Amino acid sequence: MSHDLQESIPYLLASAGIRTGLAFTKELKPYALSLNEWRVCATLRHQPLQRIGEVAHHTSIDASTLSRLIDAMIRRKLLVRERDSADARARALHLTPKGEALVDQVIPLAQMYERVALAGISAEQAKTLREILARIYDNLDALNPRV
Repeated sequence: MSHDLQESIPYLLASAGIRTGLAFTKELKPYALSLNEWRVCATLRHQPLQRIGEVAHHTSIDASTLSRLIDAMIRRKLLVRERDSADARARALHLTPKGEALVDQVIPLAQMYERVALAGISAEQAKTLREILARIYDNLDALNPRV
């Protein structure tokens, strides 16, 4: 049985993600942000007041790793926890003004990376690609269900 790694969808997805992640990680150094910290900040900038489980889902960061990361980001005054208005027992996360300002500085860089990655790809193709990638992500629940 033959298997051409260079044509394998999981390999191609991983290769593109790793290459982008490594390059973007270097770009984040002047901002004193890791790639995972950027993901947390970006998801909270897009949708404030998320519980840790929601942030874990939106960033694909393991909950135990995320918990330590969030604690460190709170110490750096990038995030705060506050009581969830819908459930007084729960705590929701949101960016501080310092965190918002930092994210707003990095967003143009993230958008530039997306433009470079999508060079030569039409808007319609990009839309289809996003839909396909989201579908692949959801399909993989069959192999490793989210908790």
